[in-house]
Amino acid sequence: MNFELIGALKTAFEAEKEGMRTYLQFAKQTEVAGGKDMFIQLALDEVDHMEMIQSFMEKMLKGETFTPVEVPAGRISKLLPDLADASLQQIEKASVGDEKALKVGMEQEAKAREFYLAEAEKVEDTVVKDFFLKLADVELKHYNILQAELTFIQQGGFWFDTQEFSLEM
Repeated sequence: MNFELIGALKTAFEAEKEGMRTYLQFAKQTEVAGGKDMFIQLALDEVDHMEMIQSFMEKMLKGETFTPVEVPAGRISKLLPDLADASLQQIEKASVGDEKALKVGMEQEAKAREFYLAEAEKVEDTVVKDFFLKLADVELKHYNILQAELTFIQQGGFWFDTQEFSLEM
């Protein structure tokens, strides 16, 4: 039995659980409806990751053969408005707390990605390596979403890629 891999999977599970808690706390704290939705969707993605990691670990402990796992891209892309609908979005001003939440989320996603990439390098089994690489890819997507939202907030007048006001008459 590969105790190092079991340890890595346990660490991954706990990290995903902490990510879920963090995103739910941010969802509770932000007053921006779009931000609440985004953080809830990210938390749900973390739950999905926990379930996949747990299933993977259970198979390993039973001595079953690893089978390829499909890691979903995430729910968050369904949340973002289409550009054609952007003018119809009701916009709320983000707070400094929302900026901090996005930065903390980005830091967590970056660390998670680094962890998964490092674990992928350690394993020989191609299925396990692929599992870690797919999780790393999803963490990068989460990071990019959070980065985009932070950039829009910092540019002033944007939240979820939607302008808070229009210069057109």
